[in-house]
Amino acid sequence: MTVRPPDLVYAVDERPPLPRLALLGLQYAVLVSVYLVLLVIITRAAGVDPYVSRNVISVGLLAGAAGTMLQSYNGRFFGSGYLAPPVFSAIYLAPSLLAAERGGLPAVAGMTIFAGVVELILSRFLVRLRVVFQPLISGFTVFVVGVQLGLVAITHALDVPQEGQSGFGWHVFAGFLTLAVCVGLSVWGRGVLRLMSALIGLAAGVVVAGFAGIFQTSEIAAVAAAPWVALPDPSFISFGFDFTLAPVFLAAALAATIRTVGVVTTCQRINDAAWKRPDVANLSRGVVGDGLGAVAAGLLGVMGVTAGPSLAGLSRATGAASRVIGYATAAILVLFAFIPKISAAILSLPIEVDGGILIFTASFMITSGIQLMALRGLDVRGGFAISVAFLFGLVAQLHPAYFAKLPDALRGIASDMLTLCLVWANLLMAIFRIGIRRSDTVAWRAEDGSLVDFAALLDKEGKAWKLDDELAKRARESVANLVTHLTESNCLEEPKTISASFDDLELRVDIAYRGRPLHLASHPISLENLHDETATTAGLDAFLAGVHADRASVATHGDDVTVRLWFAA
Repeated sequence: MTVRPPDLVYAVDERPPLPRLALLGLQYAVLVSVYLVLLVIITRAAGVDPYVSRNVISVGLLAGAAGTMLQSYNGRFFGSGYLAPPVFSAIYLAPSLLAAERGGLPAVAGMTIFAGVVELILSRFLVRLRVVFQPLISGFTVFVVGVQLGLVAITHALDVPQEGQSGFGWHVFAGFLTLAVCVGLSVWGRGVLRLMSALIGLAAGVVVAGFAGIFQTSEIAAVAAAPWVALPDPSFISFGFDFTLAPVFLAAALAATIRTVGVVTTCQRINDAAWKRPDVANLSRGVVGDGLGAVAAGLLGVMGVTAGPSLAGLSRATGAASRVIGYATAAILVLFAFIPKISAAILSLPIEVDGGILIFTASFMITSGIQLMALRGLDVRGGFAISVAFLFGLVAQLHPAYFAKLPDALRGIASDMLTLCLVWANLLMAIFRIGIRRSDTVAWRAEDGSLVDFAALLDKEGKAWKLDDELAKRARESVANLVTHLTESNCLEEPKTISASFDDLELRVDIAYRGRPLHLASHPISLENLHDETATTAGLDAFLAGVHADRASVATHGDDVTVRLWFAA
């Protein structure tokens, strides 16, 4: 049962008063708009004219609104129901730049739809993809995306194309002042001021750029000439598909799925004081909502959106986590879309200021990736896997011509740093998993002492295996309840052994005995997923037996019975 955290001002199901709702929605809408700088980079790479670029920004605001509504919706099939507005993310930046350079905006739109569909498919396999979602691979994915974004950001912040021109120093100063303000507020700021650091840094960079005369006369004139109210012109929307880019966008979809799982899990923790384990069904709906948001963005002709971790953090800092704020945010984003002056102003932002913001974002992603990778410690296998994968990925970034003569399908994989890194990391981790399972066994005696021995086994091996305390406790309780149930139901004739093994992803416990097989439901579920009639329609036997494993099976060979329990790490 969910327990409302006492520090929340507005919990997920509560509705703030209208004036506060409007202000909170405006705050989130402005923060979502900051990430539109990524769309500016895409329009420049696609080489479209200012009129089309302005309408891309306007339509991008509509895409942000659609994604926010889809994620805020607490539905049966999609939507996490949490305040987790999506943003234009660095995850889609590198793939979209490749698409824009090869096929313009139509390729960006078509491939974004493809990525969204892939994310929808991945939402059905979250449990089966635990190997990919383990902290090492998840953290490595975030780290590589941060490096990709950082390389683009540094080029923009240093204004490399303008090197040697008059006033070049002011250009670089504007970029680094933007970065300095963002970092300074993030390190020394408090509360909402800290979480608004990107927006305040952007404002500081714009002020310096205006003082130094960095804004071009034509850009100022474009903002002045833009109407205050007008419908976005969707005539630029068209669709293309480049088969060679499919692996790149598939990797982006995987990264977006990983990020969404992390963000929605954070939202679950923010809204439940008694949170212990992720609600996988809710995570799946959240990933569906994120995938539908990416599809919606592609249908509107822009790059993909995905869950924004910083906005989830804002709800924690302000104590306002109501999903109704998400709907208010979406409404204000739609309003922004019909004000072309806002789009023109975003489009006129100096490239150096954009670069400063993006370095700040990239730094956060790199740091988060390192923290994730180190979450459960880094052994020799994992260290080799990510090191080798990262070095091969750097080849794609630093020497792209090296793979130019590869077949189209392979060149698509080798042309993107993230794709190449993920392929190598997952391949090496699959190889290194050979022989990774560690196991131990205790004799099962009729007296209760065997359960003490099993508990001692988990305590001893748990340290070597780096078992989570909660996981070990759940396994001990489940085995104790199962043994009691076997005894009381007269299924047990002769006990044999209790063994445990661990492969860094699952703890497996085998209870072997002679006697009658215990009936377990074919689809066991954990306590966290029990609701309404679930306990009576699926898993009642397991629940009554106290078997709260993620999976369970019973195998028989004559009178020999083995009950196998799996507990996800």
